[in-house]
Amino acid sequence: MTKEELIDLVNYDLKNELKHLHFYLQAGVMVAGLHRAELKEFLLEEAASELEHCKQFAELVVHLGGVPETVPNEFPTDLSCPMAILRYVVEMESEVAVLYANRLKQTDAINAPYAAYAHVFYEDQIADSQKTAWEVEQMIKQHEHK
Repeated sequence: MTKEELIDLVNYDLKNELKHLHFYLQAGVMVAGLHRAELKEFLLEEAASELEHCKQFAELVVHLGGVPETVPNEFPTDLSCPMAILRYVVEMESEVAVLYANRLKQTDAINAPYAAYAHVFYEDQIADSQKTAWEVEQMIKQHEHK
């Protein structure tokens, strides 16, 4: 894999992080029903976290010699049901955890310091996304068992 191909992959991942940012913001203001206040707070905190991720991905693109993408990948904008929002969060965060696990294999195939840095970067991203998915799965389970 070339550095340019890695830049393209990181840019794709940046667009996913932008999707997460926009989704959490949208869901935070759209959420309705029982536990709205708590879910709104959680979703908007996640949006703030995703903003930091977007900055980190954009900086990685620049450090690799590219130009950061600014348009998010598509996401549903019509969710207001708390359970639908939470299920989508699990899907979205699990999806990138798998994608980033694949990035670890891809960066391992490059013998260069920038690839080693990207590898460690993706390890941190996997941990954060997987943790969020697990936490939200517990929120869903708690609600379903009532």
